[in-house]
Amino acid sequence: MSSALDELRGLGKRLTALGLRDVEELAALNERQLLALPGIGPGAVARIGSFLAARDRKLAVDPYAAYECARHSDTARDAELRSYFLCDACRNAYSSDAFSGLAPEWVSGERIDGYCGNCNELLVVRLSQWFACGTCDRVMRSIGRSISSARFVEASWARSVKHTTEYRLVETDPVALRPRGKRSDPERKPTVDFEVHTPDGQVILGLELKSGRSALPRDGVGTPMSQFQLDTTDCDDITTAANTIAAPVLLVHAQVIGRAEAPTERYVGVGLWFARPWEMLDSLEAVRQRPRETRDAAYFKTKMFRPFSEIPAYLETELEQDRRRMTDEGFPPLYQR
Repeated sequence: MSSALDELRGLGKRLTALGLRDVEELAALNERQLLALPGIGPGAVARIGSFLAARDRKLAVDPYAAYECARHSDTARDAELRSYFLCDACRNAYSSDAFSGLAPEWVSGERIDGYCGNCNELLVVRLSQWFACGTCDRVMRSIGRSISSARFVEASWARSVKHTTEYRLVETDPVALRPRGKRSDPERKPTVDFEVHTPDGQVILGLELKSGRSALPRDGVGTPMSQFQLDTTDCDDITTAANTIAAPVLLVHAQVIGRAEAPTERYVGVGLWFARPWEMLDSLEAVRQRPRETRDAAYFKTKMFRPFSEIPAYLETELEQDRRRMTDEGFPPLYQR
């Protein structure tokens, strides 16, 4: 056995017994291969790594190692090469704002007139690829739908409300792809998606927007959902946000569906509803763990929702009542276990 392996002491003898004779043979192995050897665990691999580093060497690259997810900069066994149609501005924003400056693995040279998967605008787009885990891929594919739902709310407000009141709708939490974990930062305080301001800038109402593919009764496309579910953490965030702005917060649901514009997809808002917080607890059916997940969700009867076209009537006849009630009683609980 070489003197170099002797410096690993007892571990060197174990490696020799396994048929490794020198540093070259040791460095030819990767971490997965070492861990497959009898009696070699993570601690031994760490010692071997330090031993090789002291000699300006390192373990071989594992050709079958898990890829690193671009969004949270760590390896993930389900990380794969994922493809997205993006305009140049959104692709650059992904790299700089969500992927710590990491450029795409590949960008097509072909420019296509289509809908950007992020901003949902008809632009020149190119197919762009990053390594992403399943969770981050789902988040990335939801951004376009979420941005579309926010624009849908603004358009519906302008159509239903803008000409009947001086109240202004202000987006306070614009949808954007962020690095993984940023939204769960303990220092980040929940905010509503939209605030309603008086002409002098007073916040009198908040709107918390949730979007999905399914309709609710009295509007939308397709069969209405039988129950509306909302994570209990989302309910808690709404309560915190309402107390922060000292104003009632309405829950708004947007039905947003995809329409093929091959090879891209366009997101379209087709239904919009709102629910008053004081009607949510009365409509609560159950609080239970989501199927195949560890999160708890509150399940509500859909009767608590009204079409968004009725928002002018709410502003005129019920908003002041809700504001007084919140002052007198506080923001109501949205669920009970």
